[in-house]
Amino acid sequence: MALSIGGETVTTKLAMRMEDSLQAFAVRAACFIGELDVPYSEEFDGHDFGATHIIAYVGEEPVGTLRVRWFQSFAMPERLAVIQRFRGHNIGQLLLERARKLAESRGCNMLYAQVLPTDIKYWEKQGWRRLVAEEASSGDKRIVAVVRAVDPSKPLPEVEAPESVALRREGQLDASGLPLGTASN
Repeated sequence: MALSIGGETVTTKLAMRMEDSLQAFAVRAACFIGELDVPYSEEFDGHDFGATHIIAYVGEEPVGTLRVRWFQSFAMPERLAVIQRFRGHNIGQLLLERARKLAESRGCNMLYAQVLPTDIKYWEKQGWRRLVAEEASSGDKRIVAVVRAVDPSKPLPEVEAPESVALRREGQLDASGLPLGTASN
């Protein structure tokens, strides 16, 4: 999908240099810390240097980013952020599609994400399927777990898309490689 905004081409690239990572972090800081009052300690949680960062640019300006963490058989896109004045131009969709293609190239069969209830309609519009929401461990925030098949022509069997996920500390996996607390049918 070719996008342009105000005559400037929208492109994506993987963060390969420290400068690229800093651009991704700047976009996230503007969106999450600046707009949503997310504490710094929650936004930058230690997973950044083991993850892949995808950055969207309008011309040379970084305007969006997505972090992807890798697990045994699935990828976890998270921290989707688009600078406010560039929203509504499908930049988030472009970032999610780049993550899907990257996951496909790495042999993943599922994408798994944790999203805020206010954002669920956006994710469902992008082809994600909602799982049962559980109480998040930090305060009264609720999180909705969503999944999507990497290859749209191969829907996820129910056994690989659990009914509910109890959200625990990030990064803890059970013996099957799924996040801890995953209920299977």
